[in-house]
Amino acid sequence: MKIGFIGAGEMGGAIIRGLLSKGYPKEDILAGVHTEQSAARLQAELGITAGTDNVRVIREANWLFLAVKPAQVAAVLQQIAACGTPAKPLISMALGWSVEKIQQVLPSWPVIRIMPNTPLALGEGVTLFHFAQETPKRTRREVMALFDGLGKTFEISLPLFDAATAVSGSGPAFVYAFVDAFAKAGAAQGLPEEQAAALALQTVIGAAKMLESTGLPAAELAQKVATPGGCTAAGMDVMSASDMQKILTDTIAATVNKAKAVAK
Repeated sequence: MKIGFIGAGEMGGAIIRGLLSKGYPKEDILAGVHTEQSAARLQAELGITAGTDNVRVIREANWLFLAVKPAQVAAVLQQIAACGTPAKPLISMALGWSVEKIQQVLPSWPVIRIMPNTPLALGEGVTLFHFAQETPKRTRREVMALFDGLGKTFEISLPLFDAATAVSGSGPAFVYAFVDAFAKAGAAQGLPEEQAAALALQTVIGAAKMLESTGLPAAELAQKVATPGGCTAAGMDVMSASDMQKILTDTIAATVNKAKAVAK
C-alpha cells in the first residue's frame, strides 16, 4: 500500500523515518515537498520517492498524510479537491484544522486527525487520533496499527484533543526545557557543563524507565526517594514552595488556549 506525504518537514519527516525504521518499504512512500532541493535530500537520505508534484502524490497514494504548516492547509485541500480523486483516508496533523473543518472542503472524506510527537522517529512516540464518522472501522484499526510500531496510540474525543495535544504533542519541548534547566542547575554547583548535561539526561531517562517498569504513581516514587529530613527532601521542599505544579498547569493551559485560538 502506498502512503503519500504532502509535506515532509520536522513531523512528516519523523513519521517517515519511524516507518522506515520499522521496515515499511521505502518504495511505498511518496512525498510532495516545496523545493527540488528538499526532494533531492529526502531521496538521497531516505531512498523514498520525492518531488514537487503534489498531484502525483494525491493520485497515486492509497492513504494521504497532510503534513504541511497550518497556513498552507487551505491551498492543499483545494488542490486535492481539484484533482477529482475518489475519497481516500486523509490523515492530517495540522494544528487548528479539525475533521469537520477539513470536510468542509472534502465532504464525506474519511478524515483522520492525528497529533504525533517527534520521539516516534525512535519508536518511542505518542500519537493521538480523532476519526471522522465516515472512516471505516477497518481503516481505523489499520492506521492505528501503523503507529503502534512507533510508540503508543490513543483515540481522543474531540473536546479533549487540544488538552491531550498540549501534554504529548508539545510535551517534549517542556521536557527538553526541564532537562536543560536541570543541567544548568548542576553546572551552577561547579559541575563541568558537559558532565552536568550527561547526568541530567541519564537521570531523566532512568526515572522514566522506573515509572514505566514499576507502574507506580510518580508522586509515590518521589516519596520513596525523598527520605524525610534528607538531602532530597530539602530539594523537594524548594520545588513545593516554588509551586512547580502551578507552573506546569499554567504551561499546559497556555498551550491549550493557543490551540483553541488558532482553530477559530
